[in-house]
Amino acid sequence: DFRKAIEFFEQAIAIEPGYAQAYGMMAGAYSHLGAIGQILPKTAFELVRGYADKALELDSSIAEGHIAKAGVYLFYDWKWAEAYEALQKAMQINPGAVQWSQLLSYYYILMGQIDKAVKVMEDAEQLDPLSPPVSQTLGFMYMFAMRYDDAIRQAEKLLEMNPQMRTSIELKGWAIGMKGDWETAIKFFEEVHRLTNHPLKGLMGLGFAYAKTGNREKALDIIRKMEQRQLEEPDSVIDNDMAAVWYSLGNLDKTFYYLNQCVDKRMGPVSYILEFPAYNGIKTDPRYKEIRKRIGIE
Repeated sequence: DFRKAIEFFEQAIAIEPGYAQAYGMMAGAYSHLGAIGQILPKTAFELVRGYADKALELDSSIAEGHIAKAGVYLFYDWKWAEAYEALQKAMQINPGAVQWSQLLSYYYILMGQIDKAVKVMEDAEQLDPLSPPVSQTLGFMYMFAMRYDDAIRQAEKLLEMNPQMRTSIELKGWAIGMKGDWETAIKFFEEVHRLTNHPLKGLMGLGFAYAKTGNREKALDIIRKMEQRQLEEPDSVIDNDMAAVWYSLGNLDKTFYYLNQCVDKRMGPVSYILEFPAYNGIKTDPRYKEIRKRIGIE
């Protein structure tokens, strides 16, 4: 719960205003919320930048400040060289910090170096084999590498620790679906949706799988629910979810419209979402290269 974490970091700063790590970790929490669209990226990353700068002003020798700056560069500014430099600084300061390895793996995905992305996270898991964020990120790196059986094993490992870990259930659903069994994937995505305890959340995978199995009306109903959520939560950014379901339905015009909306709103993860294997079919469309140019990759 990143919002709850922010409350605790704020309490820590109130007690100790010079606590640089608290500023850095609070920046990291806001970075996550902005990256996944739970807060408007512009709002979130202005806070991230401020807290990261404060952390480094108080103590430039902590990894958290450099990791937070890398998050701004990766997910908002789209300054790839600066992101890599910040992550290298964080790695030198604290080789055991899991956050820099996660962000570095995403950087390698953007640069088309998928094997390096996997290697970074495999090394991180060797250092911290019981860290759910590390194991989860490695699972998604296996997805990018199209190593779906390995991704399933990662998900199952995490679900042994916590059978209701939504991100791991979702990971397993995507891996099973990408192996061709979207009917079974639907069961996992239904569970993801159920665990959100909200009628309008956790629907992207379910909508994608419905379309893949020919359940067009169910997929369109998912889109209507997403549209309703956007009306009810104007500070959320769910254009990526819309793009995914429209892509699965075969409507490339709608797909690229919503992907461009992600770019317009600085929805940072669009940069590596484009590389997710489920989107491989759009890479022959000239609009794919146009979006990559917009975010400074080509």
